[in-house]
Amino acid sequence: MRLDSHNCSPAILGKILRAAARAGSFREAAESVADLAEVAISDRQVGRIAHDVGEQLRQARDQQVNDFQRRRLVPRTTVAPKLAVVSVDGGRFQTRTEGQGPGVHDPAWREDKVADLVTMSTRSPDQDPHPEVPRCFTQKEAVVELVQGITSHGALADVIDPTAEEAVPLTVVAPAEDLPEPSWPPEPLVRTCQATTDPSEAFGPMVAAEAQRRHFFAAERRAFLGDGGPWIWTIHRVSFPTFEPIVDFVHVLTYVSLAAKALGGSAGAVWGRYLGWATACWQGRVADVLAELRCALEGMTPPAESREEKPTDPYHVVSKTIGYLEKNQLRMDYPCYRRQGLPIISGLVESLIKQFNRRVKGTEKFWNETQAETILQLRAAQLSEDDRLAEHLRTRPISPFRQYKATKRRKAG
Repeated sequence: MRLDSHNCSPAILGKILRAAARAGSFREAAESVADLAEVAISDRQVGRIAHDVGEQLRQARDQQVNDFQRRRLVPRTTVAPKLAVVSVDGGRFQTRTEGQGPGVHDPAWREDKVADLVTMSTRSPDQDPHPEVPRCFTQKEAVVELVQGITSHGALADVIDPTAEEAVPLTVVAPAEDLPEPSWPPEPLVRTCQATTDPSEAFGPMVAAEAQRRHFFAAERRAFLGDGGPWIWTIHRVSFPTFEPIVDFVHVLTYVSLAAKALGGSAGAVWGRYLGWATACWQGRVADVLAELRCALEGMTPPAESREEKPTDPYHVVSKTIGYLEKNQLRMDYPCYRRQGLPIISGLVESLIKQFNRRVKGTEKFWNETQAETILQLRAAQLSEDDRLAEHLRTRPISPFRQYKATKRRKAG
C-alpha cells in the first residue's frame, strides 16, 4: 500500500504516528512502517504527519490549560488516587535557525522540561520502614555510577575504586541473608507526562492542568519531587502548594559525595566520610552534616579573588554543597516521608527524561522551535499510559473515522 496524503485509515495513521514517536528518526519510522505494516511512505511524509498531529496535540494541551485556568476543567475520573506524585526535571536538545537554506545554521543547546505524573500504591507504616541506608547507596561501584550519572566529571571515580586493595567494611546495613528488604518504596501504577520547550512560567500551568485532569489535587496523599533546581520549587510553590515537596535523595548523595572527596585524605577516609554523611541525610540529620561542612570550610583557604573559579576547586565544592543543603533542608525530612509512604527518589522522571532524549537528542538531530514542541507532544502522548494518542485519533475533528461515523448517521437519518 502506498500513501499519498494524510487521509489514511485510523489504524495506519496510528501505526505511522507510534513509529514516528518511538523511532530514533523519521527515516527509521518509515522503514518500520514499511516492514511491519507493508505501507510505503517516505521519511518526509512521516515527518509531516508527525508534526501535524503533534501540533493538534499541542493545541489540545493548551486548551486544557485554558480550561484549567478558567476553572472549567473537570477531572476525567470521580475517584481520587490514594497517592499522587508529580516529578519535574529538564532535558536537552539541539536547535537550529529556520529559513537559512540547506544545512544547520546557528546550532545551540536548549532545555526541554518534562513532568512525570504517577499514581502509586502505598501504605503508612507506624515506624520508618527503612531506617538504614539501602545497600545500593553503600556499595562503591553503585555510588560511583550514580554520581557519574548526575555529574559529568564523576569526581568520585578516582577516589572510590571498587578494585582497590584497601577495603572499608560496610556496616551501615546487615547482609542480605540476615535482613530482608522491607516493602518500600511505593509502587507506580499509571503514568502520564507533559513536556515543552516553553519557559517554566508556562510549564507550571501545563503540569497543574494535567494533575487536575487526573484528580491529583484530591488525592489522599500528594508528593512533588525535584532535584533542587529553583525553577522546580517555584512551580511547586505556585501550582502545587498542597503537595509535600521532596528533594531527590540521589542528588543529595551526589553533593555530599563530591564534598567528601573535596576534603581530601585517603580513599578509606573519603569513603567513611561519605558513608557518615549519606547515613545522616537518610535519617534526617541534615543539620549534623551542615555543621561538619561549615567547620571544614572555615579551615580551608579561599581561592584568591584574581583566580578563576573552577567547579572542581575543593573550596567551591564544599561551599556549593553547603548552599544546596541549606536551601533544601526543609525538603529532606526523609524518615517522615517514608512513614507517610511517599517516594524520596525521582528515578521515574530521570528515566522519563532519557526516553524523551532518545527521540529528540542526538549529535545529528537539530530542531527548530516549532518542530521540537510538536515532536515532544507526540512523544509525550506515546509515553503516557492513558491511551492519549489513540483517544486523540478517535476524537480529533478531522479524523476520517469520525467523518465516516457522521456520514453513516446522516444517511440513517
